[in-house]
Amino acid sequence: MLVLTRRAGESIVIGDEVRVVVLDVRGDTVRLGIEAPRSVQVHRAEVYAEVQAANAAAVSTTDDLGSVADRLQKLARPRPASRGARPGSPAAPAVPRPTPPAVPVPTAPVPAAPPAVGPSGPSGPSGPSGPSRPSGTAGPTGPADAGT
Repeated sequence: MLVLTRRAGESIVIGDEVRVVVLDVRGDTVRLGIEAPRSVQVHRAEVYAEVQAANAAAVSTTDDLGSVADRLQKLARPRPASRGARPGSPAAPAVPRPTPPAVPVPTAPVPAAPPAVGPSGPSGPSGPSGPSRPSGTAGPTGPADAGT
């Protein structure tokens, strides 16, 4: 062990990055300031012993972590659908899907069919000898002038 004597305001350097400064001496108590990069851990001895004990306890329980990891993986896997379920496994309950509301489809008016023209002339729905309708009146399929 290296033993050094320092007064308040004096410092020592450890490596290239750690500097220990004596801040104050009061009776048998010394206040130290430590300048070190964040990557260097600095602990009091009693705290360091507790950290080491906790780390050792965590390493000894890795067997328990394996079973916990297996359970978490089983929970994280999606359950297969009932139609693709493995034999012997309970089928997943069917989840009803909401039915979308019926949307009315807009329809355009259907124009009346034009009169058929044959060799003897136009023949309407009642034939050449039937009653004639004035233009613009409704027939069996809608208005005669629809679409004009």
